[in-house]
Amino acid sequence: MTRPVTAGVPAYFHPDREAADWAALTEAARAGTVGIVVVNPASGVGTGTDPAYRRAVAALAEVPGVVVAGYVDTAYGARPAGEVLAEARAYATRYGVRGVFADQVPSGREHLPAHAALATDLHAAGLGPLLLNPGVRPDPGYLEIADVVVTFEGSWEAYCARRPVETGAGRARTWHLVHGTPAGMIEATRSWVRAAGAHHGYVTDRRLPNPWDGLPCTAEPAVVA
Repeated sequence: MTRPVTAGVPAYFHPDREAADWAALTEAARAGTVGIVVVNPASGVGTGTDPAYRRAVAALAEVPGVVVAGYVDTAYGARPAGEVLAEARAYATRYGVRGVFADQVPSGREHLPAHAALATDLHAAGLGPLLLNPGVRPDPGYLEIADVVVTFEGSWEAYCARRPVETGAGRARTWHLVHGTPAGMIEATRSWVRAAGAHHGYVTDRRLPNPWDGLPCTAEPAVVA
């Protein structure tokens, strides 16, 4: 029996410019099909406070059980931890977003101590949950220090070739992100995400360079389960 899956949506689109997409996303969250929303005002928190994001986040904050996280680039461990922590704090101050989506996270064991220390610092600052995105299945230690780990991010072709399966090891919930999906295969691919045992998924027909700049062009936008 496959587990229930909720959508984890990288919402890298503006609440005003793509108002219809944000309205659909918020409605899907209220319907219980969205579990995670990642906000990304300017490839990070940016230099100022955008009122549109404050309104969008406030609407999502009213929905029980939805995790809202701010996008923070870690540059595969090259970015100083102090900068990552400062940006995470800025999300909390400007938008009331305490969840942290750490992108471009390395997957090897050699970087695990630094990320474990970062997780400790974020927790001490009252920030979390922590979502890590190595985009592949990382060293098992990453699934012990985070709340959610993206164990697959890539194209539909790559997903078909790998068909990753979650083992259930580690305390973190798992998340699959699949882009460039043929419109006629969206529902089937959502079924694969469920069968893989992932806790969260997101399947879109949008393509690189930024497949997360709007909800899917076809089918129900943010529904995976």
